[in-house]
Amino acid sequence: MSAFTGTSFDLSITAIVVVIWVVAISVGFGFYIPVLRARGKGAAPEAQADLIEDLDHAPASPLAAFPEPAPVLEPVSAPAAAEAAPEPPEAFSVLIVDDNQTNRLVLEMILDSVGVPHASVANGLEAVEAMTATPYQAVLMDIQMPVMDGFEATRRIRALENQRGGAHASIIVVSANCLDEHVAASYAAGADQHLPKPISAVALLGALESSASGQRLAA
Repeated sequence: MSAFTGTSFDLSITAIVVVIWVVAISVGFGFYIPVLRARGKGAAPEAQADLIEDLDHAPASPLAAFPEPAPVLEPVSAPAAAEAAPEPPEAFSVLIVDDNQTNRLVLEMILDSVGVPHASVANGLEAVEAMTATPYQAVLMDIQMPVMDGFEATRRIRALENQRGGAHASIIVVSANCLDEHVAASYAAGADQHLPKPISAVALLGALESSASGQRLAA
């Protein structure tokens, strides 16, 4: 009996200690947890003041350094003006169309030797754009070129001239492709003459004189 009695007394003391420890922990958490919540939710005025001070010293957003984008304006559609054909040059002038720089230089030297004004472009699309801006009286047209070949460029130039009305330029194909089918394709596209490469000055100037329709080559 005595052994069981001592054991019961020890268990009672242990239970009392555990109860006191649990109560102490509960009181501690019951005090600190509402304070922590108050700082997060702003329930207490002191906590709100601390949060406001923290926000005042918080770093600015990175987006604040960039200005607001400008508003996108809708394009204003102006009334389309009637397209007027530009005036042709006063002197007989020639447009050189060739993607090879050496070929362009040779043709330019021949025209410079007799004082014929000229301009040079490197493909068929540039040729169409040039003829749209300035109706040259003659065009020396290569066939094989990037972006747009000479056949398509010739067709587009003829379509442009038909739309505008008036005189047509003399389009002279100057190409190393001189088989019958190449010559036939040149005429079918709207060319007036087909000359072989390498070109001779005599052949080129003779073709230009015949295409000038009585116009004197500029001296």
